[in-house]
Amino acid sequence: MTQEFTTVHALTLVLIGLLNFALAVVVLRSRSKTDIVPLSAFFGGIALWTIPQGFLLLESDPTIGFVLAKTVDSGAVIMSTGLFHFALSYAGRRDWLSPRRLGTLYFITAGWVVLTWTNPAHGLMHDPTSFTEVLLPVEAYQNSVYWLYVLYNWGLSAGGIYLFFFEYLDARGSGVYHKQARLVVLAPLIPGLANVLAHNQITEINYSVWGFGLTGLLIVIALYRYRWLDLVPIARDTVIDGMRDGYVVVDDERRIVDLNAAAQSFLNAENALGTPIGDVLPECSSLFVGTENELTFDRNGAIVDARVSDISDERADGVVLMLRDVTDQRRAEKRFQALIENVSDVITVVDQDGTITYTSPSITSVLGYRPDGRIGESLFELIDAEDRAEAIDEFHALCDGPNSETRFEYRVRHADGSLVALEGVAVDLLDNDIVDGVVINSRDVTARNDRERELERTNQRLEEFAGVISHDLRTPLSIAQTYLRFAETSSGPEDFQAVRDAHNRMERMITNLLTMAQTGTTLTDPSPIALESVVADAWDMTQRADATLECTLDDGWTVVGDRAQLLHVFENLFHNSLEHGPSDDRNGTQAADAAGDERCAVSPDCGDSSITIRVSHLDDDPDCGFVVEDDGVGIPDEQREFVFERGHTTSRDGTGFGLAIVHDVIEAHGWQIDVSEGTDGGARFEISTERCGSPAQPQRIPE
Repeated sequence: MTQEFTTVHALTLVLIGLLNFALAVVVLRSRSKTDIVPLSAFFGGIALWTIPQGFLLLESDPTIGFVLAKTVDSGAVIMSTGLFHFALSYAGRRDWLSPRRLGTLYFITAGWVVLTWTNPAHGLMHDPTSFTEVLLPVEAYQNSVYWLYVLYNWGLSAGGIYLFFFEYLDARGSGVYHKQARLVVLAPLIPGLANVLAHNQITEINYSVWGFGLTGLLIVIALYRYRWLDLVPIARDTVIDGMRDGYVVVDDERRIVDLNAAAQSFLNAENALGTPIGDVLPECSSLFVGTENELTFDRNGAIVDARVSDISDERADGVVLMLRDVTDQRRAEKRFQALIENVSDVITVVDQDGTITYTSPSITSVLGYRPDGRIGESLFELIDAEDRAEAIDEFHALCDGPNSETRFEYRVRHADGSLVALEGVAVDLLDNDIVDGVVINSRDVTARNDRERELERTNQRLEEFAGVISHDLRTPLSIAQTYLRFAETSSGPEDFQAVRDAHNRMERMITNLLTMAQTGTTLTDPSPIALESVVADAWDMTQRADATLECTLDDGWTVVGDRAQLLHVFENLFHNSLEHGPSDDRNGTQAADAAGDERCAVSPDCGDSSITIRVSHLDDDPDCGFVVEDDGVGIPDEQREFVFERGHTTSRDGTGFGLAIVHDVIEAHGWQIDVSEGTDGGARFEISTERCGSPAQPQRIPE
């Protein structure tokens, strides 16, 4: 071998070593995964094996030659160990990657490094040699332990190449993974084959060191052209077999060519490979004829969602059938649907324009509409006109603003035309791909609002009662006490009469207070009432010698209502006329109060003048209501708007509650009362039923 030949080869070996050293550094700097470290060790081992051999071709000093030769031996065992370790990681052989097994592997490798560097002390590896211009010049001086070292290296290298080869066979398709696998197999195989040929003296020179130059070149191509390590294929057994979803690969003849464990659980065959898909999974036959690409079926007590997608490679075409157990999901969906369909709240979904896309079945019981009856219509059309503008503003603020939820209370039109108060929460789920809308949860709070208003009314009455008791009752009580003292000393009949009048007024006030507490709320048990008999009974309790009643109501004419409350209406209307109506007392002003006393019945102050009270049909039409009027002094125009207010009276003895009671009872019946001038100049009270010709229905007092 000439000096020129040796220098050229020495230079190429050093360059090859530097290339692999650079790859070791690049891999470590660009990748942080722990399974990349053995790959870097593989490249580093190649550098330690090739660079010293380049210098051995030129160096004749025994000491330097020994160091270079031991570096070569150490690089060889590091290279083979790194190759095997990385192949285990690349192939996903997790059982071999346990700390205990890897620790044993690297412990043996470290032992070989120590053994080769201490060879002068024990001579187990080889006899002393001279290092001249011969590549790997130690073959003739090797001992048996050295061959065990070589066998260890070859075994690890062969194991790594074996794992890469099976990854190549397992790489499906003709894509980048398949091309990566080819390079990964060839990269260690070329220098390994050259080494085998040299040690069996088939080749005169060991070309394996230059073969590692091709290894580095192939790795560079894999890294930068096929993005090796960026797109490292994960082992099929680790990923596919570990998937919860089942997958079945079917070839162009509809035969099963591959499947995972999850798919096997859906089939009725233990070994389905090679079996026509229609024999083991007939439910999915329609997926392979192009009519549909997704369906759901029951299999072995489970609900299975199946879908297909086409695949192809350079060898064949086929279909992947994905199978997913959706039993728990469907049960959850059915449970959620059952909850939605059976709750009393109304669930509504609208799009960003306010158009209804879904309503729950409870809309029928709350608003009287079918669940699909309002879909496609604007939600705002259901909201009462007085609340609509506010609802639109709040809806846009919800969709455009930072808050994803808002609370509301609006009145909504029922199917029968009435108004229902709804309270609820609106949540913006327009960005949710499944819902894609604003979800509104509403509940009927009409009854609750009525109770609150009734409670307010009750509290108001309690305050009024407290005012009457604390003020109005004290006045006649004080009068009675004063005249009682007068009577005790004078024994005059006029003093006793004053006491009697005061007591009568207190009794009337107490009666009115009790009446107000019992009337004017709701009609709980209305029934047909012959109104003529109510008028007669009320007159029996209020009539006076100088008063006349004319009743022209039709015999047997009835209204639906509460007889006891209607009796209070006529009593108070009659008392109001008698209290303020005698025609000879026209210098006074008729006050709108029925809580007067019986002064005219026991005192000559009223004179002998008479008054006539008439009860007749409104507009002479029995279907429209009735009228109570007198021929007294009437009610001035400026007083008429106040006559039904509680506590309003112009009479010295009045309580101001009589006509307020009348107003409450009339409205509780759903009727309407108006005051005007009578036919003969007196007071006229017109009571219309609002539903002319229809019986009155129980109603709450409107605010």
